[in-house]
Amino acid sequence: MNDIQRLPADFCANADEAYTIPASYYTRPEVFDFEKEKIFANSWVCVGHRSEVAENNAYITREYIGESIIVVRGRDAELRAFYNVCPHRGHQLLQGDGKAKNVITCPYHAWTFKLDGELAHARNCDHVANFDKANSSLVQLRVEEYAGFIFVNMNKDAGSVEEQLPGLEARLRQACPVVDDLHLAARFVTETPANWKSIVDNYMECYHCAPAHPGFSDSVDVGQYTHTMHGNWSLQYGLAKPSEKSFKFDESVKDPSFSGFWVWPCTMFNAPPGGNFMTVIYEFPVSAEVTLQHYDIYFLNKDITPEQQSLIEWYRDVFRPEDLRLVESVQKGLKSRGYRGQGRIMVDSQRSGQSEHGIAHFHNLIAVAHLDR
Repeated sequence: MNDIQRLPADFCANADEAYTIPASYYTRPEVFDFEKEKIFANSWVCVGHRSEVAENNAYITREYIGESIIVVRGRDAELRAFYNVCPHRGHQLLQGDGKAKNVITCPYHAWTFKLDGELAHARNCDHVANFDKANSSLVQLRVEEYAGFIFVNMNKDAGSVEEQLPGLEARLRQACPVVDDLHLAARFVTETPANWKSIVDNYMECYHCAPAHPGFSDSVDVGQYTHTMHGNWSLQYGLAKPSEKSFKFDESVKDPSFSGFWVWPCTMFNAPPGGNFMTVIYEFPVSAEVTLQHYDIYFLNKDITPEQQSLIEWYRDVFRPEDLRLVESVQKGLKSRGYRGQGRIMVDSQRSGQSEHGIAHFHNLIAVAHLDR
């Protein structure tokens, strides 16, 4: 990657004079390959809500940076995560989500594994010389339940989620006190033709809210909007009012607000007005220019009301497509001969609701991550 511009440790540290990272950081496979190992294989990544694996034997699978991951609640109620690969010949073990039987059986040669990853049975192994059963278990990842959500880390020596995101849990629970009791109501899955950082950039500013999100802007007052940085996470906070164009809620709600949390590297938690439901954007990077996204909506109740169904449809048909169009267009433009390679980050001294200082903060973290490239 010798022809890719190297960035100093203080890149974007002065937000008032900041420009974006170079376009090559969004488009070059070599950059993505580095970030796969340096960032994603060494960070806690959020993969779902605790409710999805609340019951014993419940499991989910997720894919990012070319790996498939299983998260499963064992018969002993312990939460574990494994690479979704049979140690015999590499076949994937599970697809989607559901409830496992008391063992996981490989569809290829019917090797079976206990839900703690131990090999239960390998057909014909008694007749195979020097078969090492102890070294034929599933390979584990670190997994933690944190602030109502499930995080995994490929680095077995990593610290805790709280060490990566100090203070996040307390502030997120303040924004949504019922976070533990939420249930998945809807999930929109898109294979988005954009680099994962383009999607984070879009989330890290509300400069685009008025022109691109008229419904959101009708409910959340961008004139009374703050974006504060907390190391590996940030908080966008705005006062809210009921709107026919987006959020409807009981006007008796005291101090209604919107809280939007970005967490390193690429998950976004949104606590809309009322504090009794959430939306979460999960990014699962696929390649330099493709990101698999889950857009999840969580409510307290399992039987969706007509009002909640209307809100789901607004997210699905209006709000979500607005952002998808933006990041897809940006990804194309970053490769244009007409793009000068870097763009001015629009930061004002007031750090107002329109200021892009969140992007400067994120790009400094990216620059620091690339220092040993």
